[in-house]
Amino acid sequence: MPPNRLPADPLKMVLQLAVFAVLLVPGILWAILKKFIPVEPKCVKGQVVLITGAARGLGRELATRFGKLGAKVACVDIDEMGNYETAQIIKDSGGVAISYKCDVSKKEQIKDLHKKVRADLGPVDILINNAGIVWGHLYIDPAKDQFITDQVNVNLMAHIWMKREILPSMLERNHGHIVAMSSMSSMAGVANISTYTLTKWGINGMMECLHNELKRFNTDVKTTTILPYFVETNPKVTSFLDIRLPEIPTHVAGSQMMKGILEEQRIFSVPGHMLTMTGIIRLLPDNLQMLFNNIVRVNILGEPGDELILNKYKR
Repeated sequence: MPPNRLPADPLKMVLQLAVFAVLLVPGILWAILKKFIPVEPKCVKGQVVLITGAARGLGRELATRFGKLGAKVACVDIDEMGNYETAQIIKDSGGVAISYKCDVSKKEQIKDLHKKVRADLGPVDILINNAGIVWGHLYIDPAKDQFITDQVNVNLMAHIWMKREILPSMLERNHGHIVAMSSMSSMAGVANISTYTLTKWGINGMMECLHNELKRFNTDVKTTTILPYFVETNPKVTSFLDIRLPEIPTHVAGSQMMKGILEEQRIFSVPGHMLTMTGIIRLLPDNLQMLFNNIVRVNILGEPGDELILNKYKR
């Protein structure tokens, strides 16, 4: 007998599709309307906020902003001096902060970190996985093997180990918020940042899976994924950018990120319109996508040694 190629419960599926079709337009209109309805930001006073990559850039920006809101901030970074400075800035402003040195790519160090934070400040209420290696490379560069391993470990595996360590505590208390720093590069592949992009695409998928998995627990633990455009945090990175739209100042990006976190948005971009715009562009034929990409132009300039590899294979 030929195999059964009908879907399971075909009649039920047809009815569900009919209901979906009826709700489609009202659902879209309601989603648009909600963007214009102010959302009351949650209060984080007294809550423990753990931020990785807090020594500089966006990590420091978010840490100091949470400190001003009265949160108890656990500043985490492998850069001990810069991390100490971030915590000191918060304390000098009357806030509560402690600096912790930790290589977030090391699972055992994360376990020790969590024990120290719980003993010093209490259980973590908001986890912000922000640490990352922001750099690129030519895909076939044979000298980048260790760099690729390090970037995947810091940008992706650290998110996994950190969440697996801290999430059970949040589930036990039915309270918590996990925030992941992704990137707009996760929505469009750009030459010379393949490994960086891989980690950010992975973060998006992992956070969406986690969001759906948490529904099965019927828990109040929230997730947020942030997709920023290029942010003005590192002059060295800036020197390798050839982009038409300018980088976002750190304080502007930090303000928009705080808004999204405090409103517990599930996923958003910085600026806010980019996620929707990129999703629409990806529906277009390849030639039109390429035309649009040429208009907005995002080029990552290669390192001097890249020319040797390009000349070897270029036709």
